[in-house]
Amino acid sequence: MVKHLFIGTVFLAAACSVYRQAPTLTLENNTSGKIQLDGYFYAKKDNGLYNSIVLYQNGVILEGGSLEISTGIHSVDSNFLAANNFNNSYDRKIPYIWGIYIIKANNIILERYNVPAFGESYQTYVDQGHIRNKKQFIITSRKYIKSGELEARRDTFNFRPLSTKPDSTNNFIHRN
Repeated sequence: MVKHLFIGTVFLAAACSVYRQAPTLTLENNTSGKIQLDGYFYAKKDNGLYNSIVLYQNGVILEGGSLEISTGIHSVDSNFLAANNFNNSYDRKIPYIWGIYIIKANNIILERYNVPAFGESYQTYVDQGHIRNKKQFIITSRKYIKSGELEARRDTFNFRPLSTKPDSTNNFIHRN
């Protein structure tokens, strides 16, 4: 009985552990001047929902707290403004809302964590695209790092100013 209890405890501890794949991109400051950084970028999907991200000068990405918000673009604004008050909150402990981006010439590369299925580790995916201007970029491909699966995309992200951005401090993206 004790043996089964010990094995069950070890299995449960292993299942609850948070394993994360290390990002393939290296965190670096964005000094390119190619995109606006005093707000966030959003893409409206075919189903009417929004995907939104904040890009920071230090190379960190923050997802919009909730990846998809259906109540309109002003709800996205409110979500980010509310996030300004989330110092030391739960969001800083969620790997899949954080990531890294780099800009090379007119290309943008973003690496983020995928939301894992139960019992899986956090794996990353890399979106690549091109910058049209300071207020718009288009993601044209996504590669899932662990599986190597590649998919074509056409996600147009547009800039929206924001008076105050949430802090980029988190538990997952750090300088080496």
